[in-house]
Amino acid sequence: MGAMVRCLCVGVCLALLLPPAGAAPRVGAALLAAAPPAVERGPAGPPGPPSTLLMEVFTGQVLAESDAHRQIPPASLDKLMTLYLTLQSVKTHRLDLSTTVTVSVDAWRIGRTHRSSRMFLNVGDRVTIEQLLYGLMVASGNDAAETLAEAIAASPEQFVDQMNATAARLGLKDTHFVTPHGLPTPGEHTSAWDMGHLAREILAAFPDAVAYTSPRYVTYGGIRQANWNNLVFRDPRVDGLKTGFTDEAGFNIVATASRGPLRLIAVVMGAHTLQLRTASAEAQLNMGFARYELVAVPWQRLVPSSIRVYGGRAARLRLETPRAVEVLVTRDDRSPLTVSEELRVRPIAPFQRGQQVATLTIRNATAVLATSPLLATAPVDRSGILTRLWSLLRYRIGGLLRHRQTTWTATFVPQQ
Repeated sequence: MGAMVRCLCVGVCLALLLPPAGAAPRVGAALLAAAPPAVERGPAGPPGPPSTLLMEVFTGQVLAESDAHRQIPPASLDKLMTLYLTLQSVKTHRLDLSTTVTVSVDAWRIGRTHRSSRMFLNVGDRVTIEQLLYGLMVASGNDAAETLAEAIAASPEQFVDQMNATAARLGLKDTHFVTPHGLPTPGEHTSAWDMGHLAREILAAFPDAVAYTSPRYVTYGGIRQANWNNLVFRDPRVDGLKTGFTDEAGFNIVATASRGPLRLIAVVMGAHTLQLRTASAEAQLNMGFARYELVAVPWQRLVPSSIRVYGGRAARLRLETPRAVEVLVTRDDRSPLTVSEELRVRPIAPFQRGQQVATLTIRNATAVLATSPLLATAPVDRSGILTRLWSLLRYRIGGLLRHRQTTWTATFVPQQ
């Protein structure tokens, strides 16, 4: 009888001390008893194998994909768009990296949501945009995302409108955002295809963005947190970008890695376990680096890098490409490439610096591998009236006497 009474007392005490299932946590309770690490949770995410995509950044070529348009909750992959819009605001001088903002109650509350990753911002903290970017991408701070949204737009709701408008402009047709951070919310979805293309847009527009995604640790308020992207600890080639996890989304990652000039993006969405996500991303990156390489095309040695100009103060106009001309080939492919240049305007002054004059095209036997505008390297003004008239007369007569060449073609064989 005494034993039964003791058991009953213990049961009553436990019932009084433990919260009922599904009860909201007390404010600050997450600080005392954090949720178990994601790796210890059971299988999560949508049914079926994960969606995947492998992309090369320079050319934007998709090298492999599996069910890449399936719509899946993004979880913290939302923060890639928050990063993009923040860097755009810095580029357009709406914000500066040193701009200081004050943490609101709403942002603090988002960080204290059950199972919310956070930067550990406190109400009233004065924090810079640069600090928030590290907190956003390394610590995956939902409080940092909310604070950035408030700094960029009049409200988080207006910031989400900007996110969706930008997604539409970039052609992300599988994506609809509801929050700047990715906490589970009905109606929010994206795809491996869209996240890969968003990551490429970030890396193309802001190559230094990896400075905010590559650190292994970030410290704020005396709290040191490890990067949620476990690949930065496992593979020295990996320097970003973002992971995400919720029970609904599963384990997501958009990873980028470089070896020499070749930079790849690997996306995994909807993996049931952290181990599966890691293995899938690593397998994609390893395959990409083993199979492909970027080859520089020395077009200046193959087709004209300058053209003759008529009626101008200079006799010739030098041409350049906006960036290096490289093509993606498989490592065992040494088939010849066709390099062609086509003049797009009459060679008559004036010309402005940066004006497109011609188009450069690189082809193999079956497809166009790359195209690039050829731009004027310097302005060419009109010459004096008599010199100009004589030069234009020579241009007209020359066109009547012989065919004026406007296209040039050469062959280039990549070397082993």
